Amino acid sequence: MTKNHQRSVSVSNDEVNDHDHGNPFLIPFILISIFAIIEFVGGVLTHSLALLGDSWHMLTDTIALGLAMYATYRTSKAHANNRQSRSELVASIINAAIMLVVIVWIIVEAIERLKNPQPVMGGYVMLVAVAGLVVNVVVALRLNHHGGGESLNQRAALLHVIGDLLGSIAALVAGAVVYFTSWLAIDPILSILISLLLLIVTLNLIKDIWHTVKG
Repeated sequence: MTKNHQRSVSVSNDEVNDHDHGNPFLIPFILISIFAIIEFVGGVLTHSLALLGDSWHMLTDTIALGLAMYATYRTSKAHANNRQSRSELVASIINAAIMLVVIVWIIVEAIERLKNPQPVMGGYVMLVAVAGLVVNVVVALRLNHHGGGESLNQRAALLHVIGDLLGSIAALVAGAVVYFTSWLAIDPILSILISLLLLIVTLNLIKDIWHTVKG
């Protein structure tokens, strides 16, 4: 192999790596966007709050990942010009606020479902939930591989994906319980439990954001 060819291969590999590391949110954004629609339709057809809640998580994730992707781009551009950017901080604040809205909506809807139970198609819920679980695991691993805890922006984006992952697990368990026992209350109960867990994590993120703003 000639030196020029070696240099060409080296430059090519560097460009690929730079592109991959410069856009860590791109592939997760595409995967989440596509499956959010699939899961939302599945939640409507099966009457599962767990699936609907997870689909809303995913729909807000498209916003969260889009904001994170844009903030990363702005920050990289600012660093290249020896300037500072607060884009990632702003994106993390918006994403944390969106997560709080989703949590409140799911809890309110779950309480209503406990008062007025609706029939749930457990078998179909499990199928959609398994597919969602696979997508969320792939996305979470990818974000974590690209430094999921290095910045508040990345933590906020990863938080949304972890929320989806837990939502898929809740939907899978709820679907199985409904399918085998016909106990409809499990669907909203698990939705509330997952929402409370996400609330704790979100409040910790907000606390760190607050310390950063004050600092």
